[in-house]
Amino acid sequence: MIMRNPLSIFMACLWMPLAFAQPISIPGMQVSDSLVPNPNAPMYQHSGEQYRAYEFPGTGEPIPYRLYVPENWSPEQSLPILITLRAGPSINNNHRNNNDLVVQARERGYIVISPLGYRGYAQPYYGSPYPVDRPAGPSVPGAGWTAEENSRSEQDIINVLHLVAQEYNADTSRVFIHGQNPSGSSAFHFAAKYPDAIAGIIVSAGPIVTADYPFENLVDKVAVLMIHGTADTANTREASLRVTRELANHGVEAHYYDVPDGEHLTAYLTFASEIFDFMDRQ
Repeated sequence: MIMRNPLSIFMACLWMPLAFAQPISIPGMQVSDSLVPNPNAPMYQHSGEQYRAYEFPGTGEPIPYRLYVPENWSPEQSLPILITLRAGPSINNNHRNNNDLVVQARERGYIVISPLGYRGYAQPYYGSPYPVDRPAGPSVPGAGWTAEENSRSEQDIINVLHLVAQEYNADTSRVFIHGQNPSGSSAFHFAAKYPDAIAGIIVSAGPIVTADYPFENLVDKVAVLMIHGTADTANTREASLRVTRELANHGVEAHYYDVPDGEHLTAYLTFASEIFDFMDRQ
């Protein structure tokens, strides 16, 4: 019997530099050769909701991430991946309310990854240089982070994606990234920097300043879903609409939806079913 909201609170053994397998290849993304899953770890190929950790190459630090794998997954399956980037200081931020992202992932057959981004600081940009267009003026990407930490936050996403994709035989042609507010900027960053690795991005309340954005990198490669809650008082609907129009004018597949009564921090959870509809179409 499958529970609606299972949560197996485990910390897997750290990923160790073992030679059981070679890292998978995802276009444009590089990882250390030592970063491979450990088949002897107690949580290896475990399904359901989990807390995991791995050892960041070069530092030896244990870095946590949250993972969901459908309970009926089998090694013969190759499931798509949704990476949902945190907007606050915790890997639990995007697993609130009814945990709708996981509910939908269970029903649709998706793996969900929630990386920390190396450090649990607020306002994570995961290496993105693109400011968020806010009513009080543009944000400052990576404020409070050192350049090294900011770079490692981007690499953390790549490391976790490689580890999970290899352990679970994932479909690396269908990797999606969701970002909220500052991590929406991160989703745009990954789409532009790794367009051959990302099938689509979902940006909630994260309109960016596009003056230096390379729209052409996304054309015929990365689809974009922009959503904005009608009750959002932090960032403006007009800015999200502007970005959507600019994407379309540059030939990028772009979709915009208002989330009725959606608030700044919860609109994407309310809209979870439609987010998975978008990914299913890609």
